[in-house]
Amino acid sequence: MKQADVSSEVSKVMTNALCELQRLVTEDPSKQHDVLMITKTFLMGVISTAVDLTEVRAPGSAPFLFADIEAVAKSGGLRAIKNMQSNNGLVNYSVSNIESDDDVTAMNYLGQELGTALFKGLHELPLPLRKPEMLLRGVEALLANLLNQKFNNSHDILDSLCEHVHMSLSDLERRKH
Repeated sequence: MKQADVSSEVSKVMTNALCELQRLVTEDPSKQHDVLMITKTFLMGVISTAVDLTEVRAPGSAPFLFADIEAVAKSGGLRAIKNMQSNNGLVNYSVSNIESDDDVTAMNYLGQELGTALFKGLHELPLPLRKPEMLLRGVEALLANLLNQKFNNSHDILDSLCEHVHMSLSDLERRKH
């Protein structure tokens, strides 16, 4: 199928789905107060089903899709993405709105995103394992895997990382006083 045909088919399906959503929220006046719940359930159903179907054809794609969906939602939806693309070019836009030469902001953004992911993951663990110590153990596992897979000199990289962490901790302590 050509991209134009696929886009046309997707538009038809979404139009039909949105007509059904509109029917759900307007058909019964007593459901007016449930609009947010109905819309949220509808969106979660569409997203989950679409990701599940894609996962069957492309195993391992779910995290990528959920990350993109979350990024689009955080940035304000498809219209906001389209505006960013038109302002910055199709390739050079960033849903995080970080400039391409701003390493410090990018580093802090990734750190915040990793922290958020760790806290989400922590609450998915069995209750006895939901300890702050597990956050550190998760970072250790991530770091060990990254160093082992991406660097030939993993011990040197770890030593450098420790120096940077010590510098950051010292900087944070200075800021407190």
